[in-house]
Amino acid sequence: MYHAIAQDIIKAIVAGEYETKLPTEKALMTQFDASRTTIRRAIDVVFRHGLLRRVQGSGNFIVNQPQNSATVLNLSIGFDRAAMVAGGPLVSKVVTFDRIKADEQLAKQGNIAVGDELYRVIRLRYLQDQLYDLEESYFPRAVVPYLSEDGVQHSIFAFLRDAYGIYGSTTENYVHQVRLNATRAKLVGQPVGDKTMCLDGINYLASDIVFNFSKTFFVYPDLELYYYTENIDLQD
Repeated sequence: MYHAIAQDIIKAIVAGEYETKLPTEKALMTQFDASRTTIRRAIDVVFRHGLLRRVQGSGNFIVNQPQNSATVLNLSIGFDRAAMVAGGPLVSKVVTFDRIKADEQLAKQGNIAVGDELYRVIRLRYLQDQLYDLEESYFPRAVVPYLSEDGVQHSIFAFLRDAYGIYGSTTENYVHQVRLNATRAKLVGQPVGDKTMCLDGINYLASDIVFNFSKTFFVYPDLELYYYTENIDLQD
């Protein structure tokens, strides 16, 4: 339950509903009809995603992220990014939805076995009618036995949460520049060989099993990245 509450709080922060700080724990308990323990666990999740600054005796303050004319993509948010983009949510247009078996390239990309059966979802996503990204996502059927046509039109992670109780635990992200091949260039309307920013992601359950991996090619102009880390004191 605290995962869903954390996601609602993150959406509210991204939407600017809290100007400076979160409501009190008591107010959140009333809002979400949840115990103090559940609310505290939800706040811990939001904090770990770099959206809160704790001030003892004063509460949980909203972290001020970069403010400029560019769209900022927060890589510290590990939920469904479609719902977390400032100015969103993103609107999806499904290009491909089918079932395939992992070849060597996909097996290596997703840290799975060759021959594993996958749902493949290729979507164009738009932010306020402007193309934002091309997303190629894969879901092992051993973990996700069923995806619906309607589910892939909207938030797939929300579908997985509601249908199977699947919540991501850890995510590996790798950001790099790639050149568009002919298929991808045609989909995003850019010349073959153009460079674009690509995010490779692998999402794991708490049991360390992969439930999703993807490549996302960002074409939105002036896109910038933001991420949050906690400092670790390294001892000799």
